[in-house]
Amino acid sequence: MKTTIIVIAVLISMGLMHAQPVKIAYVNTDRILAGSNEAAEIARIYELDRAGWMNQIRALNDDIKQMERSYEIDKLTKSEAAKREALAKIETKKAEAGQKLEEYFGDNGMAEQRYKELIDPLTKKINDVIKKISEDEKYILVLDVSMGTVLYAAPNMDITDQVLSELNKGTQRPGQDLKGGENIQPNTPEIDVPKN
Repeated sequence: MKTTIIVIAVLISMGLMHAQPVKIAYVNTDRILAGSNEAAEIARIYELDRAGWMNQIRALNDDIKQMERSYEIDKLTKSEAAKREALAKIETKKAEAGQKLEEYFGDNGMAEQRYKELIDPLTKKINDVIKKISEDEKYILVLDVSMGTVLYAAPNMDITDQVLSELNKGTQRPGQDLKGGENIQPNTPEIDVPKN
């Protein structure tokens, strides 16, 4: 935060030395993501993928419970060798479920990779829109207030709506009819974008 304040102070003093106005703006990327039609579509697609993975894990857990129930029912009539074999199968199925859970939701798992695959193009697009607006409007510095690096900013410096408007051109929010009416899907999960 101190670095940001120092950078702003240096830029303002440079502007005063050269008698040119220093144009600084800010955006709120959290609000951009909340209002972005593409981000909403990404969240919808990601939630479908995640639900599919969860269903696979749930099915494995159901299999394990069924195997355990069968074992409990049959253990009085089974030989020791048959009991060991049944318990070994249950442990193998539990290991498979744990492996799938790690594969899907562990560090650098399929869920993380899929999210990155979906969000990276939007992150680049947001950065490109911010850069274009900044160059067009001749801003020398644009800050992101969602990262908590700004203690105060005048509302007239906020270009979030301008970025969001440019970002949403030619797109439609998922679940909306063509006239921009009510959302068909009531809850769109929120997503987070890694900050650059």
